[in-house]
Amino acid sequence: MEALLQTFTTGMKVCFVPFNLVLIFIGTLWGLIFGAVPGLTATMGVALAIPLTYGMNPFSGLILLSSIYIGAISGGFISAAMLNMPGTPSSIATTFDAYPMAQKGKASLALALGLMSSFFGGIVAVFLMIIATYTLAQFALKFGPFEYFALGLLAFAGCIGMMGGSIIKSTLGVIIGLLLATMGSDMLTGVKRLTFGIPDLVAGIDILPLLVGLFGISEIFMAIERKYQSVVPLEARKAKMGFKAVAEAARLIFSQPVNYVRSLIVGFVIGVFPGVGGATSGVVAYGLAKSGSKHPEQFGQGNPEGVIASEVANNATIAGALVPLLALGIPGDSVTAMMIGGFMIHGLFPGPLLFRDSPQYAYAIFAAQIIGNLMMVLLGILLMRFFIYTLSIRSYYLLPIVALSMVVGAFGLYNRVFDIWISLFFGFIGYLLRKIDFPLVPLITAFVLGPIVEKNLRQGLAFSDGSLMPLFTRPIALTLFVGAVVLFMLGVYVNRRPAKR
Repeated sequence: MEALLQTFTTGMKVCFVPFNLVLIFIGTLWGLIFGAVPGLTATMGVALAIPLTYGMNPFSGLILLSSIYIGAISGGFISAAMLNMPGTPSSIATTFDAYPMAQKGKASLALALGLMSSFFGGIVAVFLMIIATYTLAQFALKFGPFEYFALGLLAFAGCIGMMGGSIIKSTLGVIIGLLLATMGSDMLTGVKRLTFGIPDLVAGIDILPLLVGLFGISEIFMAIERKYQSVVPLEARKAKMGFKAVAEAARLIFSQPVNYVRSLIVGFVIGVFPGVGGATSGVVAYGLAKSGSKHPEQFGQGNPEGVIASEVANNATIAGALVPLLALGIPGDSVTAMMIGGFMIHGLFPGPLLFRDSPQYAYAIFAAQIIGNLMMVLLGILLMRFFIYTLSIRSYYLLPIVALSMVVGAFGLYNRVFDIWISLFFGFIGYLLRKIDFPLVPLITAFVLGPIVEKNLRQGLAFSDGSLMPLFTRPIALTLFVGAVVLFMLGVYVNRRPAKR
């Protein structure tokens, strides 16, 4: 525990370096804008920032990405209250009561509730994340090759079983991700695999152009198709959020301890499961708040309980999603999948070895989460009118700039035109996959974990003379393998249930 505290203190010191404090300010502001404006998303905001971190030191780059994540998920409540449109999918349930509240002349209270619920949900969940991540990482340090192989199977099964939707599509996503991961020279023998005679593919596909294409460019295509051209009505632009509204929002939150704690736990736990996401946690927490309320008939008419439940849960999901990323190297959602790119371009790999070899980077992220939540509240109070005005910016001005920045960022990593084509190609592929509701998180999870799983399987087979028996005789490996089977079967069961049930 003393070592944990000492390392966390080091992380705080790094964050309080003036340059890093400025990055937290910029990242949180950046995220709030991307979260507030419909058509821009948290994934898009992080995708745009990753190339910028290449010239920074690893601490500064990861701190910037963490701050954007916080701001973007939190900012969704602004458009939810003002336009009845969730700025991010995580704020879907927030629209149910925040918008009716604003329509009744309580826009300031609706905004303050969204802001303070986001803060109290995020800040407490960070401490849960620190405990859970450190404990899980210390346990994972005992892993050998077969344990890592079984952990990879567990991650794949979790993405397939817990994503919802078609099991077949999720399984195909994992298979495609594994195939993409094998492209290039074999890590042990140097044999060329799946290069199709293209010289640029000998080195494989870099994660940054792939992420920018699948999650960034494809998101822009989807935003263009949705034709978000929302303009905040003139009277709504006058809404502001003073300290009186903030104090009233805090009072309402503290007057509902059961709703708060329940939503916090729901958001954090759901965030830990790969691929589920903040949208699910917000809706689940909202449903539980309604079923446990003394006045369920008031939900959907501007009830503060609904806003609190949704925003506490979706911000707690941020910390939950970072647990599998930092402790096991498994992305919890599309944003943490993007953040893996931020690690990898600096030669870092999230997972238990990060805590063994470079724990200071993990604790810098923890500290950035705490400071970022505080910065988010400060910016929300001081600049709320500015964020409301940003909702009136036409998307046909924003999206071309964002797209150009992403493409230039992908090119700037290695100065290869080939990476631009990779980004555009996978942007188009990602768009087509989204059109058929094909989940992208299993694909990127398999792409990231594929080389690790392959490497550990081959090492394990080399140590056991080609036998897979250690997978079933080593307790931890067997437990993880059984967990993978259970998760997969659970996904099959849930997928086959009648829709009404």
